[in-house]
Amino acid sequence: MTRQILSLSLLLSLCLWTLAVEEDALEVRSVVSANCTLQCTARYTPGVQYLAVRWYKVSGAPDPGLSGLLSRKLPDGPTQWYVGVQREMDLQEGTRDIVLPNVTCADRGAYTCHLAAPVGQQNREGQVTLTLTDCPTDGPSERTDAYLVVFASVVLLLALLVFLISYKSLTRTLGDRGKALQKVAFPHPNRPLDEKDLQSIKILGPKVSKEKQLWV
Repeated sequence: MTRQILSLSLLLSLCLWTLAVEEDALEVRSVVSANCTLQCTARYTPGVQYLAVRWYKVSGAPDPGLSGLLSRKLPDGPTQWYVGVQREMDLQEGTRDIVLPNVTCADRGAYTCHLAAPVGQQNREGQVTLTLTDCPTDGPSERTDAYLVVFASVVLLLALLVFLISYKSLTRTLGDRGKALQKVAFPHPNRPLDEKDLQSIKILGPKVSKEKQLWV
C-alpha cells in the first residue's frame, strides 16, 4: 500500500510541476517583418561558469521534438550554427539571448534555451514562445495543449485513486465473507470432533467393497 501511495504522490508532483513550468513560460508578442529578441529564461545558478549556451526550436505535431539552431561556448566563444539551419539568426552581444531579424509566420512557436553546466552542476533550460499577432491561427495554442496534458494527468490520477479504493474495499469484503463462512462451518473450532462430525468428513483412499465373498 505504501508503494501505491508513493506512485500517487509522484503523479501529483508531475502535474504540479507541469503547471509551474507553464506559469513560468515567457511569451514574446511581435508582428511580421520585425526584429525579435528572445530572452534566455534558463535560471542559472550564481557563481557557476556554464560551458555553453544552445538554442533549439520546439517542433510541434505531427513530429514533435527539438531542432537545433545555434550554440556558443561561454563566456565569449564563437557562435556555431547547426547543420541545416538556413534562417539568419545570432546571439545578442554580451548576452545569452537570440536575435531573429525580419521574422515571418514560420518563426512563431516555442524556443528552448539550454545552459550546459560543468561536472557536478545541473544543466538549466528555459522556454520562450514567439507569437506573431498578424499571422493566422492554424490550430490550438501550445498553452491549450499543455492544459490538456495536465487535465489528462489529473483524470488518470483520479482513476487510479478510485481503483485503489475499490480494490481495498473488495479485499476487505472478501476477507470478512471468508471469516463468516469459516465461522458457520466450524462454530467452535477448538471443540473436539464428535461422531457426527467425523461421519461428515470424506475419507480419501480406495473404496472398500461392502459385498461379502464366499469361498468354497
